[in-house]
Amino acid sequence: MKKKTIIIFTILLLAIFLLVKFFFAPSKQKEIPLGVISALPNNNAVFVNQRAEIIITLNRSIRLEEGGDLKVQISPAEKIQTVYQENKIRISPETSFQLNTDYKIEILFKEKLIYTLNFWTNPFTQEQIEEEGVKQTAGDIAFSEAYKEFLQKNPWYIRIPIENTSYRIIYDFEKQSFRIRLKIPPINKEQEKILIERALNNLKKIGVKEPIDYYVLQP
Repeated sequence: MKKKTIIIFTILLLAIFLLVKFFFAPSKQKEIPLGVISALPNNNAVFVNQRAEIIITLNRSIRLEEGGDLKVQISPAEKIQTVYQENKIRISPETSFQLNTDYKIEILFKEKLIYTLNFWTNPFTQEQIEEEGVKQTAGDIAFSEAYKEFLQKNPWYIRIPIENTSYRIIYDFEKQSFRIRLKIPPINKEQEKILIERALNNLKKIGVKEPIDYYVLQP
């Protein structure tokens, strides 16, 4: 009888221990993977001010110990200032971005790429814009008319840029030519030729007529 009492008492103690552990022990929350939910300017934005601040909004706050695991890379290379604030990464040039330049910003966390932002800076300085301010209304009308005429002749433009894991295609107004930027280094000339042919076929699908004037940038 005494032995039975000891067994019952032991079972009760074990049950109480498990209940206490279940209800009162701190639970480990599953870590939410860090990701990007928005960016300012938007991806593939054009005419971005050369002194603009880039704001990347994350899906959660950045913990103090994660600061060293976050990296911001920009190409072409530029001196930038990076500030982590709650769930935002604020990126600004030390002086200014280059004019008429296609920039790519990559956000890495623990050496893994989690977001890529592309944008094209303004082709004109603020001073040039201010100097032309008196002609703004007439210029806006002229630009609007010229843009409408351009779209009528080139309806494919509203479907630019074209982007996938292998390349990105934009229209370079300065050179009046398509620019194909390869994202992966081709193994050989044959593979490069295949990638370019695919890019040209993409342009044909959106209505670009041959002969297609283009140039290629390597990664």
